[in-house]
Amino acid sequence: MKKEYEVVAEIINACAGSGRPQVFMEDVELEDTDEYVRAKHGRDWEDVKKETLPSGEIQYTLDKGSISYKYTFTE
Repeated sequence: MKKEYEVVAEIINACAGSGRPQVFMEDVELEDTDEYVRAKHGRDWEDVKKETLPSGEIQYTLDKGSISYKYTFTE
């Protein structure tokens, strides 16, 4: 069964010298939040960390050294 989520994606690129992340937001309908992140980072899927926050949000993080990604899903 699909659920609707608001996704906040944050990308921090240390190489670019920016201390502020690029932030993107979108609404998606998914059966599994894993599929969204796996579609974007399939090669690095084993390095992605998934956490369910006390607020019920689901957060994924991927740190590749000079660039890191964070995706937060809210129902």
